[in-house]
Amino acid sequence: MLRSAPQSVPLRIRGTQVRFDVLTMHEVTQQIFESAPATWRTVITPNLHHIHLLRRDASLLPLYQSADLLLPDGWPVAWMLSRVAGSDVERIAGSDLLEQVLATDGGGRALVLVGGEDVTALATVADRARQVNWTVFVEPAPRSEVESTDSRQALASRVAANGQGGVIVLGLGAPKQERFAHEVRQLAGSGHILCLGMAINFSAGKYKRSPEWMRHAKLEWVHRIISEPRRLLPRYARDAGALLPTMAENGKVRA
Repeated sequence: MLRSAPQSVPLRIRGTQVRFDVLTMHEVTQQIFESAPATWRTVITPNLHHIHLLRRDASLLPLYQSADLLLPDGWPVAWMLSRVAGSDVERIAGSDLLEQVLATDGGGRALVLVGGEDVTALATVADRARQVNWTVFVEPAPRSEVESTDSRQALASRVAANGQGGVIVLGLGAPKQERFAHEVRQLAGSGHILCLGMAINFSAGKYKRSPEWMRHAKLEWVHRIISEPRRLLPRYARDAGALLPTMAENGKVRA
C-alpha cells in the first residue's frame, strides 16, 4: 500500500542528489500568490529534457539544487519520484502553472513576461494578465540579447527592477532560463521567478495542448510529436536516453 507523500523526494542524477518538492498545484499557487518573500525565489519545473541536460552537463546541477521550488513537470519525472517515494507524486506542469497565474487576481502586482516565441505571443498573454489586474511588463529577449553578456546583464537588471514584489515568468527554454533566473536572483529585490519554458506559447494559443484525456493517459508527448514532428521527435528520442540510467540510479523504492 502506498504511503502518504513526503514533502520532498531526492532523485539521484549522475551520483548527485537533487531534491524535488512534492506539492499539489493548490499548495504551489498558495506559496506564489499568498506569500511575500524577502528575496527572489526561483521555481523550476523539470521534465525529462531537463534530466537529459543535467546528465550531460553537471555544471547545471547546482542551479537546480538551489531552486526554492523544484517541481516535476512531465510524467516520467513524476513517475520516477513516485517509485522513490513509494507514494504518488503529482505532476506540476509549467503550462498549468502559468494558467493559474492568468486566472488569479494580480492585485496590481507586477508580472514580467520574458521570452516566448514572438511579440505576438507575449502581447496575447499580457492582455490576458491585464484583464485580471496584473501590471504587465514584456521582454521579448531575442537570442542575440540573451547570449550577449552585456545585453543579458542589462536585461536582468530591467527584469528585476520591473518585477519587484511580483512574478517573473521566463520562457527562454532550458537551460537558458535557469541560468538567467540565477542571474536575476543575485540582484536586489524580491518576488518569484518561474522558469516555465513553452508555457507562454501555450497560453498565447501559438501551440495547442493535448486533449484532457491524453494528459490523463500520460500521452501528451504523443500529441506534441504529432504537432511538431521535425523538432520534437529527435529531441524526445534523445531525451528518452536519460530515462533508463536515471531509473537505474534510483532503483530502490522506499520501504
